[in-house]
Amino acid sequence: MQKSLLRNPENLHAADRLAAGGFQTRDDLGQHFLRSPESARRLVSRASLPSGGQVLEVGAGLGTLSATIAAAGHRIWAVEKDPRMGGRLSRALAQFGDRGRVTIADVRGVDLDQGLDQGSSLLAIMPFDATLAADLVLHVFSSSRLVRGLVVLPRAGLARLEAGSAGALCVEEVDGISRSDFWPPAPEVLRVVALERSGTCRR
Repeated sequence: MQKSLLRNPENLHAADRLAAGGFQTRDDLGQHFLRSPESARRLVSRASLPSGGQVLEVGAGLGTLSATIAAAGHRIWAVEKDPRMGGRLSRALAQFGDRGRVTIADVRGVDLDQGLDQGSSLLAIMPFDATLAADLVLHVFSSSRLVRGLVVLPRAGLARLEAGSAGALCVEEVDGISRSDFWPPAPEVLRVVALERSGTCRR
């Protein structure tokens, strides 16, 4: 990172400020942070979210994607396991009032049926760990209230997701995303994948 940026932390994205401050990511969470607001906007555009609908984000981190979703007029439920992110995530969404909801918990212990509207969407950057990424996607789609999604996950996670869904989800790779858009940088190629329940697939 350039010394000039480090001398002017206000010029850095929140993820870069964490890096400059020596923040320790958690390998057990496959933790990484989106550092590109432009990529966040592209993901929201790619997701084709229903106007004003509810969106679930798993592993919301610093809230870069969460805030972009809310700024586009959607209601965001940001779920994050790492309690260190709670304050940062809440601050990122505070300006959106009732459109921003934060839960600090492992999503596998959250009652999604109680918190989601019927017809909700998933938009999330999954952990870099391929097995964990696929398992989390499959878990959240165990809630019938989710009908579609767009996720970023490692290439190996895409194969696991296709195998694990056993035809219950339509899984389509629609884009890629740069490894350098994240801190720490992604260790492998990341894919952007569209998901729909098999009964509602448009193809």
